[in-house]
Amino acid sequence: MSRNAVPKTLPELARSFFSFGSPRLLGAQVVCAALVRPFLGPPGLVDLAVLGGVIAYWPVQEWLLHKWVLHAKPLRVGSFVHELAATKTHAYHHEHPLDAAATLLPTRTVAMLIPIHVALWAFASPSAAVACTGILCFGAAALGYEWIHLFTHSAYRPTTAWFREVKRRHLAHHFRDSSRYFAFAVPAVDDWFGTGDSKSDEVASAPPSR
Repeated sequence: MSRNAVPKTLPELARSFFSFGSPRLLGAQVVCAALVRPFLGPPGLVDLAVLGGVIAYWPVQEWLLHKWVLHAKPLRVGSFVHELAATKTHAYHHEHPLDAAATLLPTRTVAMLIPIHVALWAFASPSAAVACTGILCFGAAALGYEWIHLFTHSAYRPTTAWFREVKRRHLAHHFRDSSRYFAFAVPAVDDWFGTGDSKSDEVASAPPSR
């Protein structure tokens, strides 16, 4: 299958996903951390707290980055206009929503962020074991985000209510209202921050009255 073809089945989606550099790098990070972690001692309450913290933090930071960085307005000071590189890249993604390469994070960006991410966990953690747990959890969250994003831009039809809702909202963000629906893994985050379904959306999606 061509890298630019729209995947229609899960095997096609998986092959397309791991044909790109960023999922490979994130996958390598997760595998390496998972292999090393058992040699650093049994997990404890701090590891559990790290896992819970990543689970709580990741959906919120998805929303924050998507709304305030990827959709940031250009900075204008007199005749000077500056637009963030990430904002330009995301604008291209909106213009080419079926381009898988534009859907995933740039490989060079992930290659730069992974060592920074590893260094931060090593610096902030009380032990190598906890640092490894953080690297594993955060890497898995990033890999999951990449998978979900590519999934929503594929032709595969979700079989679970959660995935159907994720895909419905994200496609609505692209094709109906780019000022709404910034969340991914937890669609309810949009509802918490007021960027979920509007009243007209709720009426349109409601079942007909009898």
